[in-house]
This record gives sequence, C-alpha cells and structure tokens, in this order.
Amino acid sequence: MPETAAGRVGVVVLLVLLAAVVVVPLLPGDPGAVRLAGVAVLWWFAAGAAPVVATLTACALFRPRGSVAAARANPTASLRAVATWASPVVLTAVAACVFAGAPEAPILVLTVAVAPLLALLAPSADPAPSLNRVAGLAAGAAVGLVLWANLGVVADLARLAGVPRHAALTLSAAAAFFGVGWRAARRPGGAVILAGLVGVVLPLVVIGATVAIPPWTAWSRTASRAALTFGEGSVWVTDGRRLERSATLVFTEPHRVTALSPGTYRVIEEVVERDAPRTVTREWYLAAGDALTLRPGDRLVLEAGTQVRFERGKRVPNSAASGVAWAEPSERRSLGTAAHALGVVLTLVGGSLALLPRPRGLTWRRTVAGSVLLPGLTLAAVSWGAYGVYAAPELALGAAPATGLVELSALVLPAPVGGALVATSIFALLLLFVATALALRGVIATHAKPENADIAWGGLVVVAAVAGLWPADPWRTWLAGCGLAAAAVAAPRLAGGDARSSLVGSLAGAAAFVGLTAVGDRLPAWAGSVAAYPALLAAPLAWMAVRAETVRRARRV
Repeated sequence: MPETAAGRVGVVVLLVLLAAVVVVPLLPGDPGAVRLAGVAVLWWFAAGAAPVVATLTACALFRPRGSVAAARANPTASLRAVATWASPVVLTAVAACVFAGAPEAPILVLTVAVAPLLALLAPSADPAPSLNRVAGLAAGAAVGLVLWANLGVVADLARLAGVPRHAALTLSAAAAFFGVGWRAARRPGGAVILAGLVGVVLPLVVIGATVAIPPWTAWSRTASRAALTFGEGSVWVTDGRRLERSATLVFTEPHRVTALSPGTYRVIEEVVERDAPRTVTREWYLAAGDALTLRPGDRLVLEAGTQVRFERGKRVPNSAASGVAWAEPSERRSLGTAAHALGVVLTLVGGSLALLPRPRGLTWRRTVAGSVLLPGLTLAAVSWGAYGVYAAPELALGAAPATGLVELSALVLPAPVGGALVATSIFALLLLFVATALALRGVIATHAKPENADIAWGGLVVVAAVAGLWPADPWRTWLAGCGLAAAAVAAPRLAGGDARSSLVGSLAGAAAFVGLTAVGDRLPAWAGSVAAYPALLAAPLAWMAVRAETVRRARRV
C-alpha cells in the first residue's frame, strides 16, 4: 500500500477509536458503564483495547522514510518523540484526572495515547519549513507555553523536597541548558529519557506490590465504596496537615474540623429566610486546638499554610459522593461533556501534529518502540491515579494535583522507602522535563533559521522560568500551548494551499484563539467547551480561512 494511502487508513482507524469513546456514553442505557471484572467497559476500551489497536495499526501502516544513513544519524528520534509528549505535565495531569473521577477522563486518556500516533501517520506531520511567519511565531509561543507548564509542575514537586520555587525554576532551566551541552557532545541522550521513564514507573510497581492488588482491582474496589472517606491512619486525622495552597472545601455531611494553627476561618453557609435562600459568610477566630462544626452544604475557606485536622471515617471534602459517582459520573452522559471531549481531541491532536513532526530516518523498529512506550506510559499514569484514590482519597486535599500524587509513595510505604521513592519520582520528572525541552528545540529549528534556533530556544527557556515565578495551572497552560499550535499551525497546514493562503489561515486561527481565550470567562454557560478549549472553534475557522482564500484567489485567476 502506498505511503499516503496507508497513512490515511491509519488516521481513519485512530479517529474512529476516539469517536467511539465520545459517542458510547451518549447511547441509550449507557453500555459503557457495564462492568467487566469490576471495571466499566468504557475504561477497558479507553485504557486497554483501544490503545492496543491504535499501536498495532500504527506499527502495521507506518512507512519508514529516509535512508539507512539518516536512520543511523538519528538513533533516538522515536525516544525524542516520546519525550515531547510524555512530559511531566501530561503524565501528572492524566493521573490527576483519573484520581478526581473527571467526566472527560476516558477520552483524555485515549487521546493522550493516540494523538502522537496520529502525528506519526498523518502525511502533514512531515518536517517542513514554516509556510508563514505567523505560524512560526505561534509555534514558538506554543513551545514557550509548554515549557512554562512543565517548569510549573517541577517547581510544585520541588516543594516536597524543601526547595523554594525560584530555586527549583533556576535549577530546572540550568538542567535544560546542560542537556544541550550533553547532546552536543554526542552523549547518549536516549539514556536521559529512559532513566526518566524508569524513575516514573518504578514507584508505581513498588506501590502495587505493597498494596498487593493490580490497578484494575484497586479501581473496582474504589468503585464499590459507599463513600470516599478519611482512613484510620490518614495523617489528616492523626496529626493534621498544612495546606500547600488556598482551598474552599465543600462538606456534604456534618464534620468537626480542628484548627491546629491560629487564625480567622471563613465559613460560607446557605440559609433560607422567608422561603428565599441566600449566602451568608461568617468569620471565626480559632486558636490552636479549637474546633469548628460544619453542616452539610457549608464551604470552609482556608488560606495556604493553614493547618487543620479532620474526623476519621468522614467523607473527604471536594471528593466524589461515592465510589460509583467517581467511577461513572452522571455528567459523562451529557452533551456538554461530549462537547468538552471533542475539545480535548481537537486540541491534543492538533497540538501533536504541530509539535510532533515525523523525523526522516525513523526506522520501523524504532517506531514500534516509541509506539509501545507512549500507551504504556499513559497506562502507568492511569494506574497511578487509581492507586491514589484507592489508598488515599484525601491525597490532593489542599495541594497541587501533581504534588499529591507523587507523594503517594510516602503515604503507602514506610518512611525511608517511601521518601526515597518520592525523591526518585521528582528526579525522574526533572529528567523528563530536560528531555522534553531538548525535543522542543527541534520544533523551534523547524520554524527558524539554524543560526537562530538555539538563541530562540534558550530565550524561551529563560522566559518560561521567569514566568514560572507566578504560579499558574500547568495543565491549562499546556492546553493553551497545544490549542494555539492546533489553530495557527496544524489547521492551516491540513487545509493545504500556498504560503499566502496559509498566512491568512494562521492569522485567523491565532486571532480567534487569543480572542476566545481572553473572553472565555464571559462566555455563556452553553459555550463552556469553547471557553475551556478555544481551539474547538479557532482551528476550524483557520481551516475555513485557508480554503476560502484559496478559492478566492483561484477565481481571480
């Protein structure tokens, strides 16, 4: 089968797999919620069967390009593709999404595993110089956002080791620059990537051996719980803990919270007066040891650094109402969630097409290795989230999602071993950040002159490190980078056309994406999917702009 035809067949197969996860929850009776061995069929498909089919399809239909000499000169091409996508922010976000029981978790898991394979098979993913300067600038901005997001995750994790945020950002940026020298000296850069991958998987294996059950059993047992509650040995009910960030805790049952640090505690209550409900905010000054009794529906506002203790056996605030609600949230069967799922697919697939160009000289054997590693890492992230909610549903209480999940080793294992595995996870994710930064350097080289690529990449690393001093949501930042790349780079490229038409499309896509991002908070509720994923509207607009400009110019001729 010719290369173009094989690629198109593979793309269609992968898109059908993605469409199935979006459509199945909307079918009458919700067949995806039927459990097989205690786990929903939808999850078996999204995290198991579909990635396997996608991997086999990519391996069967991939057609190597380039000479043997090019392959020998590019021995770590597939590993660099893995590093670009399997970055710290992606792995921790997938684990956190599974841990939280988010309605869009299945489609996110499958899209993360499949999007790089789509980039591998799509003919438009071949390396090519930028068709216009706007696309090049958008690609550079997208790389900067991706670097900022990953630096934010590393900085959040460094707090577990007692490293201040500014020091963590400086060390991470310095490590990225050191990695450039490492590769320039023709050191085995693939070793850095593999060491990072092993460091991520090793703690998960030890946790699984400690709890003595596989991830699917942990998922099944959690899904069968009547409520997600504080365990007997949870540090939140024994010694209490300090919140890493500000949080508003919502309580669904009476709960007695003990203050371990003095201060003013704010409680937001819903009261009914004259048959009309209204919100009342009450402030209480509590000394260390004082307790505050909360009623169902109350919201407790806690500032970062506040230390509190909860009651054992009570429901964890801000968690799912039950195991069933965590495993199969009712929101998953709504059209709004389906729209969000489409936004996830378009943003991630478009981002992969722009940020994961297929290198020449990539052999079939190395392609298989990369194609297997990506779904395997995604499955590891899913397992991490499942173990987290099974062993400690209060894990992310008042903490960044990445921080809470990486700390799971210290909560499940004895102090020396658990602490060592936490340190291993942090170091492994730092290595993956370095590998990601170096791989993104290749994206910059695709859109800039060779003599300017290193300067542009170094500048983006420095700017991202400085921006990291102002904490932002790493996952939303990463999605912004992928969405911008999808709207201003991938969509115009998919539409075809010459440089002039591509310029029009990139301008339309970038302008629409920036505009929707700026006004996202003011969009109506029914447009929530566009507010969350601006590429859902910006990318099609860019594609249509290219086609319209192509037709207009053809008529003038």
